[in-house]
Amino acid sequence: MTYHHTQYLEDGSIASTLADLARAHRILELEGHGDMSMGHLSYRDPFGRGLWLKRGNLALSEVVDDDFILIDFDGNVLEGTGLRHLEWPLHAEIMRARPDVNFVGHSHSHFATVLASSTEELLPYNNHGIWFAYEGVPRFADTCHIITTVPLGVDAAKAIGNAQALFLANHGVAFVGSTVAEVTLTGIFLEKAARFQVDLKSSGFPPILPDPEEAKEKFDRIYPPKAQHNFWTFFNRRLDRVEALQGIGISQISLPPAV
Repeated sequence: MTYHHTQYLEDGSIASTLADLARAHRILELEGHGDMSMGHLSYRDPFGRGLWLKRGNLALSEVVDDDFILIDFDGNVLEGTGLRHLEWPLHAEIMRARPDVNFVGHSHSHFATVLASSTEELLPYNNHGIWFAYEGVPRFADTCHIITTVPLGVDAAKAIGNAQALFLANHGVAFVGSTVAEVTLTGIFLEKAARFQVDLKSSGFPPILPDPEEAKEKFDRIYPPKAQHNFWTFFNRRLDRVEALQGIGISQISLPPAV
């Protein structure tokens, strides 16, 4: 990818982040988020121009470093080539509403979409569900359609509030993070928690619901920054092993130092 602003070339931060974001797409494919060429993640441009969005017509498993376009918050393409995803307003409006969010993801992961298509609340039954103990996962049920307009994007941003993820009724999920690692783990843990809950409810066993305050304390205990860094590196090692076996290893990860 060619970056026309000389500062981008000097500090390399955008290129490095997009390399990691490409890997995040491929990790999410391995973790049950793939759906043909649908699904996408985005990165807030650090120079305030808008956001970098995966280009269209690619599966999550196919995304590499230069498969991103830069769009402004009104959807105008500023840099890069390729199709702009129709659901760009979902990304843009969440970022407008959440200055703490640097990354937004959207997918149709199976088990999370099963919960999204019901009135079932995601509960912290297992360690993955604990990730959502503080804010839960709200549901946007104003439409079952894809989020292709600014008003729908605004409403979805209101629905997610301060949460890390959002159920999109009869559609899929959105999930956010301040870092590549956080948005990736949020997407992975959402699908794992949803699968566990579907299995638990399907078993007919009486569920045990943890105490809400204990669940929050458990989150603080098991998901400090050091643990998140460890899990992010684990999923990258797994990606490397899979891609090495398939002969398609693509890019090296640029990890922040462990906290």
